[in-house]
Amino acid sequence: MLHIYWFRKDLRLTDNRAISEFINSVSGNDKFFFLYIKNRNTYKYFGEKRLGFLYETLIELNEELGKLNFHLEIIEGKSKNVFKSLTENYKELSVYCNKQVEPYCIGRDEEVKELLNETGNKFHSYSDTTLFEPGEVLNGEGNQYKVYTPFKNQCLKILKDADFKKIDSDLSRLNPDNEESISGLNKIDPDSELQKINKSDFLKGGRQEGLKLLKEFYENGLEEYRSKRDIPSVGGTSLLSAHLHFGTIGIREAFRTAFVKYDKVNNESSKGEIQTWINELLWREFYYNITFHNPRIIFESFKKECDNIRWNNDIHNFDKWCQGKTGYPIVDAGMRQLVKEGWMHNRVRMVTAMFLTKDLLTDWRWGEKFFAEHLIDLDFSSNNGGWQWSASTGVDAQPYFRIFNPYLQSKKFDPGGIYIRKYLPELRTLPAEFIHNPSLMNEEQQKLYGVIIDKDYPSPIVEHFKVKDEVVKRFKEALDSELK
Repeated sequence: MLHIYWFRKDLRLTDNRAISEFINSVSGNDKFFFLYIKNRNTYKYFGEKRLGFLYETLIELNEELGKLNFHLEIIEGKSKNVFKSLTENYKELSVYCNKQVEPYCIGRDEEVKELLNETGNKFHSYSDTTLFEPGEVLNGEGNQYKVYTPFKNQCLKILKDADFKKIDSDLSRLNPDNEESISGLNKIDPDSELQKINKSDFLKGGRQEGLKLLKEFYENGLEEYRSKRDIPSVGGTSLLSAHLHFGTIGIREAFRTAFVKYDKVNNESSKGEIQTWINELLWREFYYNITFHNPRIIFESFKKECDNIRWNNDIHNFDKWCQGKTGYPIVDAGMRQLVKEGWMHNRVRMVTAMFLTKDLLTDWRWGEKFFAEHLIDLDFSSNNGGWQWSASTGVDAQPYFRIFNPYLQSKKFDPGGIYIRKYLPELRTLPAEFIHNPSLMNEEQQKLYGVIIDKDYPSPIVEHFKVKDEVVKRFKEALDSELK
């Protein structure tokens, strides 16, 4: 019997449910190996910085396996074709992996499982990406939750210590002499691949980097999370989203970290700060459940009637948004941070997304795709959920008539303009009076501060205060057409 551990978005050796099952299943003289498959056809969904994070992670993972005298086979190809080749070369296969809830991933796994079953082989998959099995948390009628707060309350009600207990995965129990070295497949060298791309200097891949961030957040961030998380100029968030996505840090680890800290603090204020992070982790669970129950959201609005909205979809304005040249500093700073670093602060993600969908009346799918092409921490469920929340087309979304005022958001969450100045160097000379809306300056002030509007920085491409009536009108049209 040849046992295969198939890594996907669980790139760690510790506290890994499927690895634990894999170790327990290998016995005697059974052969085994560790596999990662990269389908180059999916590279269009992987921005270079995300690929850099992935390759850094794979390099470290291979090094960690090497310390135990194992190695990671990194193969290029379509998953079904890789396993087809393996079934042709080996008589008995048993494959172990952790589940993914994205519709594309479910389809891929069904193809592989069907192939293995047809050839008399076995496919074992386990739930490890979320705390609760997708589809497990249901309302009193046995249906999915469509509103976050009751979902969160139910999760907290049924949550037990055992749900985030560390899972034993002691690889030293395996005999390195029984590791199989495969041939005949197209292998990838992550070191050489890493040299070809423009990786991020902001977020580094690998479990050790994830553990550093988790430790720093535990010691210096958790007790101030609620107070600082919305301020983009300070390090108020955990920066763990990419590590949770790729599985260098497991979701059980995140919950354990939160609850250990929660139990140690004595004052209610600190407990409230920590609880807010726990709630954010449960938003992730919520969106995973929405994807699980509603795979159509890959292409459609969760609220089907919203696919009748007449979007403007002005490519010129969209390009200005992508480039960070809208004339709205908080929006432009966020977009430039995204392109430069492969990451954007969550408060600014909401501001930029709502600006695109409401101020520019552009289909949320355009923005979702652009984020998908640039975010290192891209997670389909969270990205889709966030975009549809901002666009008022999704589950438990912002009401369509509530539209963020980018100027007020900027003044509230970046009052001194520290974040704006960091990513918009052309505005660094402006005082707080004008940093949020440079177009308010007269000609004399523009010359004084060295920022000439429409030369050094663009004037606003739309007038925010004029868009609300049109947005409400378009949404009402869509809702009315659904009723007819």
